[in-house]
Amino acid sequence: MPNAAEIVPQAVDFHEFATAIEARQKAPEVSHNGVKPTKHIHTMEPGDVIEEPKDYFIQRNGVRFAGTHLIIDLYGASRLDDLAHVEKTLIECVKAAKATLLDMNLHHFTPNGGVSGVAVLAESHISIHSWPEHKYGALDIFTCGKSEPHNAIEVLRAAFTPERLVVEEHLRGKVTQTTWFDEQLHPGYRARFETNNIVFETGNNLQRSLVFEHGRLGRVLMIDDIVQTTEADEFVYHESMTHIPILAHGKVEKVLVIGGGDGGMIEEVLKHKSVKRVVMVEIDRAVVDIAEQYLPTIHKGAFTDSRMELVIADGFEFVKDTQERFDVIIVDSCDPVGPAAILFSEEFYARCKRCLTPGGILATQSGTPFWQAEELTKTHKHRAGLFKDAGCFIAAVPLYAGGFMAFGWGTDDTTLRQVPIATLEERFKAANIATQYYTPSVHQGAFALPPYIQKLLS
Repeated sequence: MPNAAEIVPQAVDFHEFATAIEARQKAPEVSHNGVKPTKHIHTMEPGDVIEEPKDYFIQRNGVRFAGTHLIIDLYGASRLDDLAHVEKTLIECVKAAKATLLDMNLHHFTPNGGVSGVAVLAESHISIHSWPEHKYGALDIFTCGKSEPHNAIEVLRAAFTPERLVVEEHLRGKVTQTTWFDEQLHPGYRARFETNNIVFETGNNLQRSLVFEHGRLGRVLMIDDIVQTTEADEFVYHESMTHIPILAHGKVEKVLVIGGGDGGMIEEVLKHKSVKRVVMVEIDRAVVDIAEQYLPTIHKGAFTDSRMELVIADGFEFVKDTQERFDVIIVDSCDPVGPAAILFSEEFYARCKRCLTPGGILATQSGTPFWQAEELTKTHKHRAGLFKDAGCFIAAVPLYAGGFMAFGWGTDDTTLRQVPIATLEERFKAANIATQYYTPSVHQGAFALPPYIQKLLS
């Protein structure tokens, strides 16, 4: 077990604090009915010193605030009655948050074995109260200054293996100021977004995520400084990428979505009552947690649909190993940088084809042809070498600079791109779904490519 004292800076005088602790240690122990003796850990000793100040106001992304307060709910969690495990976990949380542990008090209740307690920090505290009989734990983490409380989230997930982890963030003492976020995805071109409200911000070893509010776009999700989706225009992207392949196929029952952590893609897929099963593979659980909590207008509760299974895994590895077959595979990936780059490779598309039913359709995010011409040409070449019918369809997504957004298309059924308008209208009517962008006419028009895009596929 890590030694909590190792977290505390060494040397100098702490006389007043030590005197108070000594007095408390000499006090007689009081027994309470139904409560086991308190587990008390004192980590500061005479001669220890805390580097001051630890609790100053900070400024980040145009917001000045005292500290970050995380309210964390663990559902379906384990080991919530294990006092030693809880102690070890809180110490690991302190280390991960780059905070300073002063003191810890933990109580073990009977008969259900719940644990209640607090780790006192130089920066504030981490507290826990658990209900093992309900597999539920409630924690809050409040730290001031430049500590990093979000790092503790993955510690808690690993320690208690909850089925669901919900995080609510509050910036205490917040003084709002207008700020601008820059997105520079393309060389020589930059987009700027104004906000006066940072809703949520966090990072892990995979990627950094940010949700902020914009006057026209509503809530905006950025990952690694690149805008992924907004409340205002997400329907164009998500409706195009789902309803076109599903209604072109006509008999879709099983769909695989790779990526799409915001939940917008599965929300559109699940509108089709004929779809019996959806598997969503997302590499970063944190993105799903953020979406569930902060982007409800995008996912609309789709994560709780009984037909949907969420798999936290690398999509590249999933399509190599799975034995399931799907009628439609949708690759809703980030741009080809970082962990998402492999999802634009020929090997990945070959693995996807292996997972398709006969006549199944692969639809992929292929960038904006005006700015990312090479990306479309390269990925089209990969698909053309694998499928009898390969191409792309387009949609004008307001958020994405460059005019049209391209979606890769691959199938061995060469008739699916030419489904008659009457058949599409019949299927659309039978599906009985509400849309803001998709219509059978828009569907057909999506395959009518301007010459500059068609040239990239030649």
